[in-house]
Amino acid sequence: MEWKVVVANTGEGSITIIDFKNDYEIKDISFISLLDKAKGIDICLDNQPIGPWDIALDREKNKIYLANAYNNSISKIDMNKMNIESILAVGKFPSTIKIYDGFIFVLNEDSNSISIVDKKSFNLIGNISVGDKPEDMEIYNFSKKIFIANGNGHSVDIIDLENNKKEKLILSNNPIRLCLEKEYMYILSHSNESFSEHSNISIVRLDNLSIVKSLDIEGVCNNMLKLREKDILFLTSLQDGHLYKVDLKANKIIKKIYLEGMPNKIFWDGNKSLLITNTSKDILTIFNIFNNKVIKNIKVGSEPNGLIIIK
Repeated sequence: MEWKVVVANTGEGSITIIDFKNDYEIKDISFISLLDKAKGIDICLDNQPIGPWDIALDREKNKIYLANAYNNSISKIDMNKMNIESILAVGKFPSTIKIYDGFIFVLNEDSNSISIVDKKSFNLIGNISVGDKPEDMEIYNFSKKIFIANGNGHSVDIIDLENNKKEKLILSNNPIRLCLEKEYMYILSHSNESFSEHSNISIVRLDNLSIVKSLDIEGVCNNMLKLREKDILFLTSLQDGHLYKVDLKANKIIKKIYLEGMPNKIFWDGNKSLLITNTSKDILTIFNIFNNKVIKNIKVGSEPNGLIIIK
């Protein structure tokens, strides 16, 4: 593995850089230390937490963008020089950040909005209202559309960037995570029933927004990843500490692996490994998808959340 992983540590306001080429060499960098050496950036934290929640990577410029949920801002960091270039205020509790077509899209969970930032100038150029408590956002390059899971809205908002139109997919459950692949959208939802211990996976055709499959899963799951070109989903549960492996053809859980703690965000390296942040154990778990075993646990900062791979 000749690449690096960057993890956003929400609890302590830092990032951890793990060099997989050099025997998992670890470097922890606090946001405060980056601010101390930054020039021309005037920001008053007043002892308030930053809360880096999600990360986006600009591979062309080798820069990362952090969504700082507690500080209601995003920051641009040059990975070559390892310094903060700029900080920009956005909406309340920015929890998802994506780069697309020269723009940065930031999902603001407590503002029910998307902030649009021009990547070159790093200026806020617009806001889009979305549904109640948006929890996830995906951008589909082929159709130039944004999909937003409204966690309290029983719906997915669909924004057509090319034609400036918006439509809404109404659901019976509350969606929390989305995956897009080819002509389908995969939706992870929580049941509306009080004290329910189930989650739901719905598969939706993107051309007509019809639900072609709905699968109830025992367990309260919080994150989802689909393996490209395969009928396999992986789900994590903050509640019971498990990683679930779901076969969409068989319509069932085929493996349930106990990881301990609170496994959260999932990233696939495109080969054999999943990278999973564990919020309560402060570790990054490397998991083999073929033998369903943990390869390694790597200590990171407090409350690790979003992550990216730099290859």
